[in-house]
Amino acid sequence: MSDQLSLAQIKRAYHQAAKIVARYGDKYLPIFERLEKEYHDRKDKVKILNRAIKIAEKHTGFEPTDL
Repeated sequence: MSDQLSLAQIKRAYHQAAKIVARYGDKYLPIFERLEKEYHDRKDKVKILNRAIKIAEKHTGFEPTDL
């Protein structure tokens, strides 16, 4: 089992952190900022990976299952 959080888990934590900041103030902002960065970085990585797979399939006939 991977010890890496899923995108959905990060998104839930990000939303929870936003609620905590809204309720308890900006002393919790660093946690929110870290989760925001992690969430957007992970989304970008997934988009880039999907683009790479599409290009490989289109131009080489490669199937992701060939790995």
